[in-house]
Amino acid sequence: MNRIKYLLLSSLLAVFSASLIAEGTFVLNAERAMLSTQYAQDEFKKLDEDADFIADRERLELLQTEGQAILDDFQKNQETLSDEQIVDMQGKLEDKQTEIQFLTQKLQNKAQETQQAVIAALSEDFQRILGELINAKDMDMVVTPQALFYADPDLDITDEVTALLDVSLAEKSE
Repeated sequence: MNRIKYLLLSSLLAVFSASLIAEGTFVLNAERAMLSTQYAQDEFKKLDEDADFIADRERLELLQTEGQAILDDFQKNQETLSDEQIVDMQGKLEDKQTEIQFLTQKLQNKAQETQQAVIAALSEDFQRILGELINAKDMDMVVTPQALFYADPDLDITDEVTALLDVSLAEKSE
């Protein structure tokens, strides 16, 4: 009987403690907050309109089309091709794949550089706004969503931080 009372009391304390902790706890995806700002969207739009980026993306699409054409031709004529023709087609396809991988990596690197530049540019404002928000809402804890299995969506302040960043950046630009 004492064991049951002890287990029940322990369970109640655990639930009560968890609810006290959750009261001042909020969830924030800092990266998403910064990358969702108008500033970030403008920077990614600049990247999408960059002549070199456009040329690389178009070259990548062309290479993918050419590679697919080689593959289709090979599959269609496989039975009639000589060994020399098969080796030649395989070499061309490998060359296309190597170029595709290179361009894909190049485009991904440019996107990551832009993303890192945005985060670096917004970091100071983000820290200031988060500090103000922590004081205004009397927050005890701010955790990332990656650290949780579940959190009530009402505890997520990511969109609020994004909006405050947008307002702060708009005031700075005036």
